[in-house]
Parts: sequence; C-alpha cells; structure tokens
Amino acid sequence: MRKEGLSYPASQLELFTPLSYRDGEVTLGVVDLFFRDFVDENYGALVAETLARLAGHAVKVRYQKIDKAEARPVLPVVPPVNQLRQPERLNERFTFATYVVSDSNQLPAAAAMAVADNPGKAYNPLFIYGGTGLGKTHLLHAVGNHVKSKRPDARVLYLSSEEFTNQFIESVRESRMTEFRRRFREECDVLLIDDIQFLGKKQETQNEFFYTFNALHQMSKAVVMTSDTVPSEIPGLEERLRSRFAMGLITDVHEPNFEARVAILKNKAQADQIDLPDAVAQFIARHVVNNVRELEGALIKVIAVHALTKQPLTDALAAQVLKDVLPATKHLDAEQIQREVARYYKLAVDELRGERRVKHVSHARQVAMYLVRTMTQASLPEIGKKFNKDHSTVLTSVRKIEALKHSDAQLQLELGELSTRLGS
Repeated sequence: MRKEGLSYPASQLELFTPLSYRDGEVTLGVVDLFFRDFVDENYGALVAETLARLAGHAVKVRYQKIDKAEARPVLPVVPPVNQLRQPERLNERFTFATYVVSDSNQLPAAAAMAVADNPGKAYNPLFIYGGTGLGKTHLLHAVGNHVKSKRPDARVLYLSSEEFTNQFIESVRESRMTEFRRRFREECDVLLIDDIQFLGKKQETQNEFFYTFNALHQMSKAVVMTSDTVPSEIPGLEERLRSRFAMGLITDVHEPNFEARVAILKNKAQADQIDLPDAVAQFIARHVVNNVRELEGALIKVIAVHALTKQPLTDALAAQVLKDVLPATKHLDAEQIQREVARYYKLAVDELRGERRVKHVSHARQVAMYLVRTMTQASLPEIGKKFNKDHSTVLTSVRKIEALKHSDAQLQLELGELSTRLGS
C-alpha cells in the first residue's frame, strides 16, 4: 500500500485480522492505530465494498487494537444475506468528544449537538456546508453516535447522496421500491445524508428524495445534510428542494485557524496514544492549512515514519517527511495576495477592488493593501492601480493597519494566519 511516498512493509499489512461478526458488523484487529487510520482513510471504502460483496449486503466495519501475537490474517465467515440487517455504518471514532470546536465551526457543532439531543425537534433539517475535509462528515457521524448512545433502539441511517441514488436505481430496476421507501421513511428515525450536492441534475432521484424528506419531516424525524455549497448554489437542484432545505438551519464550516489546527493534531495524537511534541504539532499546523483531512493525513505520515524508522519525533523529522507537501518559497504578487485575502474573509476579489465601504469589506481591503505593501516590492501607485485607488488611499490604509496591529489582538491573529497561508 502506498500513498504520497509512504509504504508499509508486508509484515505490517498481515496484521489486519478479522476478529468477529455480529449484527451486520465486522470487527478487524490492527496492531498499530496509525496503520488503522492509514487503511481507513485510503482503503476503507475498498474494505467495506469487498465485505459487502461477500455478504451480498452492506456491512459496517470497525477496528480494534490487538497485540501482535493475536494477529492472524484469515477471512471472516460472513453469514447469508437474509441474516443481515441494514447497517448504520457509523464511524465510532467520529464523536462530539473527538471534534475540536473553534471559531471556524462553533455554530454547526452546537447545532449538530442540539439535533442529536432533540432529533426531529431542533433545526430540522440541519444543512451544513463548507469545503472538502473540514469536518462535515465527522459531525454527521457524531450526531448518529450521540443519538444511538442515548437511544440504542433508534434507527439511524447514514449514507451519501450518491449511495442514495444508487440504491434508488437498483430498487427501481429490481422492482423493490416498496422496500426502499419503507427503509428510508417508515424504518428511519434519523437520516444523515453526506454530499447532498450530488443530487443536482438527477431529476428522478430528486423527486424520490423530495417525498422521502416530506415523509420524515411530517413525522418529526431528523434530517441532517452536508454539502460543499449552500442550497441556492447547487447546480440543477429543484426549487422545491431548495426551499425544503432552508426550512431549518443552514450553517457553514470553514478553515480552522492556527490554534485550532494545533488542537486538532494534539487531540488526534492523544486519541491514538501518541505523545506529540508541541514543536511537531506547531510545525505541521503552520504548513498544512487547507483542511482537517490534509492536516491529519500529514500527522499520520509523520508518525508512521517515526514508528517504522525509530527516528526521534521532532519538527526536523516532520520537515523531512513532509517536504513534498510543504509550500515552496513563493514570489508573491498583488493578485495572489488579493485572492488569499478574499478567500480568508469570504469575499470576491472584485469586492476588494471595488467601491463598497461596508465595514468588513473595507477592513479586508486595508489588510490586503498592507500585505501587498509589506510582502512585495510594489510601490504605492502600483498598489493603488491593483485596487482601483490612488496612492494616498493606499498609504492611509497601510498606516492604519500598521498602527492597529500592535494593540488589536484579533488583527494580529488575522495577519498571522494570512502570512502563514501566503507562505511568509
């Protein structure tokens, strides 16, 4: 198995041991928790698909740490299809306790907890959107796990919109729509749908989901969805679904700041019983900024190399291991800085170059001018042209940010984060 230059020796791969099967759940033993994460992240879907093919039905997969002496690479005996029930496929590691809350995700985390405490009553539906790898799927599983911890008999169903589509198509083809509708309407208390944006332009599936949503909502059954964008911007999504999705709460997650990234790394290491030095956590957090998935992937890679080569766990090792993912020295220009500042403040680049004087837009524009002035060789008149302003406006903005950055803690955080993202 290989990913980004990392490989595990055959002896390690053999320590992937089936332990038990009961109630639609296969337990696999691993001797190394970071190896478990590596397999789960890169090959989890393949493992689940293979077991499902053997069973003739979807199977929930969980992992358990075992001693090396217990490892025995044999296949589990999977019972016949008619003995399996529809699994919930919840990842037991994705809970509210393991979810790091920060300014970037405080509202969706609180809303998800409210739904888990009062499914069908609080924020129904809950629609969480944001970029890839920012923890949306974690929150879905956390809701399901919390509901099950309070009500073990609750019928929680988690799947992606693509899986919903595939099951719908198979049910139509095999004349099993009565069973399909019973599963998703009558036999479901909490429906968790990942990547709902993929319903766009699938008219028949949208029609079926519309009636499924209505049935669940009318019975006060909880519906929680994730997407990479707001409902209004999902291409090909029917207006009646857009309006249904807006009936509850729409909230977003965005990139965690530096402190949150460090906390995520420390939390991940602690969960896997690894003593992660602060210097290593801070090094990774400074250089991997896009999303949580990349952050945890970088940590897994560093820890794996440390475990396999017995090298000390230091920031020097992290730099060596992650050299292929660290940003190269950048030769910044005004356009690059404008794009990053706009993305950070959730604005369009044209707004930075425009005339709007709304407070948050003006602030972002002044920060962008300051960064262009301090990070490039551009003169005041040249910067003014990039922002459609005269040089005196640029000078005023630069001086304002320069004066405030010494006393404004929030501004210091913003400048530090932007500097990190820009590779300075």
